[in-house]
Amino acid sequence: MSEVIDNRQQRIEIMKSLVRQLHLGSTEGKIQRQLETMLDEADYSDVFLMEVQLIEEGISPESIRDLCDTHTRVLSQHLDLQETPETNPGHPVHTFIQENKELTLRTHKIRYHIDQVNELEEEENALPQMREIQSLLNDLMDVDKHYRRKENLLFPYFEKKDIPGPPTVMWGKHDEVREYLKLTIQGLQEIDRIQAGEAQAYNLFSVSTAIEGIEDMIYKEEKILYPTALDTLTEQEWYQIYLESPEIGDCLYIPEFEWAPEGGSFQQIDQTATQTGRIQMPTGAFQLEELVKVFSTLPFDLTFVDKDDTVRYFSPGKNRVFDRTRTILGRKVQYCHPPKSVHIVNQILDDFKSGKQDQARFWINMGPRTIYIVYYALRDEAGGYLGTLEVTQDITGIREIEGERRLLEYDQ
Repeated sequence: MSEVIDNRQQRIEIMKSLVRQLHLGSTEGKIQRQLETMLDEADYSDVFLMEVQLIEEGISPESIRDLCDTHTRVLSQHLDLQETPETNPGHPVHTFIQENKELTLRTHKIRYHIDQVNELEEEENALPQMREIQSLLNDLMDVDKHYRRKENLLFPYFEKKDIPGPPTVMWGKHDEVREYLKLTIQGLQEIDRIQAGEAQAYNLFSVSTAIEGIEDMIYKEEKILYPTALDTLTEQEWYQIYLESPEIGDCLYIPEFEWAPEGGSFQQIDQTATQTGRIQMPTGAFQLEELVKVFSTLPFDLTFVDKDDTVRYFSPGKNRVFDRTRTILGRKVQYCHPPKSVHIVNQILDDFKSGKQDQARFWINMGPRTIYIVYYALRDEAGGYLGTLEVTQDITGIREIEGERRLLEYDQ
């Protein structure tokens, strides 16, 4: 058994050495030839462990993210030999893979329309093809839900098992795809009538870049992430992901089957039971059920992070601005944000803990809506830091209020 382990680690050491050479500027072709000469086999778990060890050895997740596409291409000869994981219909991995098929169908259609535009004469009208591309790109925006289920439901289990590095790398790639799609769609919205030559001037390369990002991610998911996740997560953990998934939503595919692990008794994470006594506060008391309903009725979303940066509570509600699932409870807040914004989160927490600041305000536009976000430092009577409360509210309607309303008039 020790020989197998040693051989595997030897493969990983070779792969790490080659990735470091890529990091220092060696060409892909040279590294590819070296890899083919030195390795007889490598599988998804070797690639995953390679990234874990590189991060542990000091290479930043950002650097690995920049090299991610390159080292995946270099290792593709070995990864291509692996079959797509098979699971029963309804299993979260089965749903992820079915969504990937729908995404791939649309990226292939976009490539077809790009080829059609490229074959047009300069005086020919490219608008119909560009409109088809625009519609298909709008469909691809649904990939955000696919990525959010990974980020909010799957990645926390890697973190709990103390292997957060590769998911962090992948989250960064998600953000790249989102940005490519957003900018590409914005550009297409400005097109009213174009000729074939003008379509080239618009630069269809940006469209190709967006769909290549999606296709590359699909490859990494099915060849590396999902096989590793199936080896790593328990059936109870997969069942919890399955139960939480509808809160975020599906991407271009609606599962037709209910799913539960075979054998054993599986159930949702226990919720706190309603108590018969009242919860006494300085200015009054609640039954637990009443308190839960108060928080779910408030016209804004609350999330509480304790003094150790751990998410401990979020308010329920039918119309939350941002997704929250129970899997974030007990999770470090830094892992609940995209890697590119973690430095802002840490700055706020540091300023709150030091007493330098007591609140941080933001407001952003989400389509036609204006979202107001405020972070408050919670302190005890002596001024000691207890944690941070995030309050998020859609203030679009509030901003539109004018004059007065003194008579009873129900809103529709």
